[in-house]
Amino acid sequence: MTLNLQELQEKIKQLKRGKKQSVSVSGTQGYSIAIVILTDLISCILVGLGIGLLFQKIFHTSILLTAGLTLLGGIAGLYSIIRFAIEQDKK
Repeated sequence: MTLNLQELQEKIKQLKRGKKQSVSVSGTQGYSIAIVILTDLISCILVGLGIGLLFQKIFHTSILLTAGLTLLGGIAGLYSIIRFAIEQDKK
């Protein structure tokens, strides 16, 4: 009986240690997360801007379409960041 109780207590300690390690962000892992977030946001904005400029050149549209597509790219970047944060939180 006491052997099973000791085994359970040891398993609880191991799970608590494992959970603490996965929650903390340290060293280069924090930098890699920041780089992923920045590249996602910047790339989405640049893609929206590029498509807007392309439409402006080909179809001779207003600058408002370019601004709107750039804003849409920023919104898509924020959505991507939120999705990434939720995924990291699950880990």
